[in-house]
Amino acid sequence: MRTSFLVISVLALVLTACSSVTYNPTVFDYFIAEETLTNKPVKKVIIASVNVTGEPTLSILRDSVTKIDGMVGDYLRSNNYEIAPQHLFNNAWQQALLNFGEFYDPTTGKVDQLGWQKVMASTFQSLQAHKDIDAVLFTDLIAHDVQHSAGMKHYARWYGVTREPATQGATASVPMDFNWTQIIKGASLVVTLYSVEGQPLFSSRGGLDTLHAVDSRKSQKGFVRRNKILSNSSRIDEGIQLAFHPLIKMARYPAPPKPPAQ
Repeated sequence: MRTSFLVISVLALVLTACSSVTYNPTVFDYFIAEETLTNKPVKKVIIASVNVTGEPTLSILRDSVTKIDGMVGDYLRSNNYEIAPQHLFNNAWQQALLNFGEFYDPTTGKVDQLGWQKVMASTFQSLQAHKDIDAVLFTDLIAHDVQHSAGMKHYARWYGVTREPATQGATASVPMDFNWTQIIKGASLVVTLYSVEGQPLFSSRGGLDTLHAVDSRKSQKGFVRRNKILSNSSRIDEGIQLAFHPLIKMARYPAPPKPPAQ
């Protein structure tokens, strides 16, 4: 009887823990090459110093790139991945640019896709000389449109995260007639993993934080750029965990498991 009671108690705790996970319908629909990763697990990665799109990081986010990449590296190490020195990627990338030329035109903001493909292929080919590197990881930091809801708590939700409105100034109060439907910017992390042969292995996204706040010091209340961009490390951690699931399983991933592929 005592054993049965203990079993029932444990099951109740497990069910309670599972039911307390709040599902967020905005989680990104990740891609993962499960069969490839099972047959050839990734153990050592190199974090690219460029974006997978070929475009530079937006100026509002550039100061945060080193911090985010450092936190990504720490997260990978804590989950038993090895990180190869980034200068190996930098050397291969710069040599490829010398061979094929720049593919990004800053005057038009456009990427020459053929040039990008040649530089990427050459970089991957160079990295294959390092037999212990299994994969190349791109960590793009992006800004995009988000919106706070008109509901009671005015949450903004995207890519698996839920963020309350940020405020700046002497008071956190906001007028009753404030227009919460204004479009503002949110930041997210895009992760893309390739084998050194150039085969796609994994891609996903995790939301980080909003880039705008309500400024209570202005007579005409509205959103302004936040004084401190991506300063909340716990929110960055959450975004990183979301972006890497299920390559690295997130303990409280806010979505039900995907059904197996048919």
